[in-house]
Amino acid sequence: MEDKEPILTEESRKLNFTNEGGYDHRFRFLKNIMGLWMIQSVRREINNQYTFAQLCDMAEQEQDFPSRVDVNHDCFLAPESMIESIKNYCIDTNQPVPETIGQISAVIYESLVESYVNTTEEIERLTNHKYEVIHIVGGGSNAEYLNQRLASRAKRKVIAGPSEATAIGNIVAQMLETGELTDLEDARGCIRNSFSIRSYDI
Repeated sequence: MEDKEPILTEESRKLNFTNEGGYDHRFRFLKNIMGLWMIQSVRREINNQYTFAQLCDMAEQEQDFPSRVDVNHDCFLAPESMIESIKNYCIDTNQPVPETIGQISAVIYESLVESYVNTTEEIERLTNHKYEVIHIVGGGSNAEYLNQRLASRAKRKVIAGPSEATAIGNIVAQMLETGELTDLEDARGCIRNSFSIRSYDI
């Protein structure tokens, strides 16, 4: 979430939140989460045998597979084998071990959703504010299955897009500086009207 003032409480520090300086002296209160690195690593490990859409379909078929992993655990940062790391984590935590690519994918996507939901609730507690909408930008905005699962689990509307968020933000900041856009509200309206946005309901 974004605010004019940083949140510097002890609880936010313990939960690994940080305040990132942004445009117009604003602060983005955030927590880094692994994101789609895990599924990208699995896909690369199986020689790109399946598209991301196919992996999502396979995960959906196995969405009741019960095991979950802590997506922010150090063992998933740069393992020699992401698949083996996921299996070993499940063994170490006494959970069923995923054997198929569909089960591996389900564990990743469901664990990411769980992490997103937990982080959303932490933000609400730390800011004492209820957020009705979760915005997904960047590459994750293209993961339809993940976004729909998030909307269903978080019981909040999810708005996804644009996918090239960093590049767009840089361009818009320059347009603000040159006067082509008048203010932040104008800039956000320009982005909203220039790129396709998808909505996912509960």
